[in-house]
Amino acid sequence: MRPALFITGLLIVTALVWPGRVSAEPSVPADPAQALSANDLVLEEEVLVRIRDRKFMPSTVRVHAGRKTKLVFKNQDAELHVFMPGTLFNGISLSVEGNGAPEFGEQGFRKVIIPGDGMAELRFTLEQPGRYPFICDMPGHEMRGTLVVE
Repeated sequence: MRPALFITGLLIVTALVWPGRVSAEPSVPADPAQALSANDLVLEEEVLVRIRDRKFMPSTVRVHAGRKTKLVFKNQDAELHVFMPGTLFNGISLSVEGNGAPEFGEQGFRKVIIPGDGMAELRFTLEQPGRYPFICDMPGHEMRGTLVVE
């Protein structure tokens, strides 16, 4: 009987010291606001566009309609460059991070100026498939690209 008593005592002590480890019920976050929603489980698509020698690389960027997207521009030149998507983001919720200088107008996002060796990250979800041109409008740059939403 002593081994059974010892094991029972060990289980009681274990339950007191590590109460969440002995329970058969799944743990629940203490703060319900920290729980993930179904939308948080959708992975964000990340696309990198390098800017070098006055070129967008790649010049054609593909993203998926209805999917959270992070579009990252890394300016590897010493000079300023601009990502200007025309009317693509009119009326679209968009966040801009990094050390670029975003510009917004009445319709929403217009462009972001990216410093030399700088970066801009745009987060958005596009619903409408299509081909959307973008440019760098700095004088003399003549840089062009296309965002394809599939």
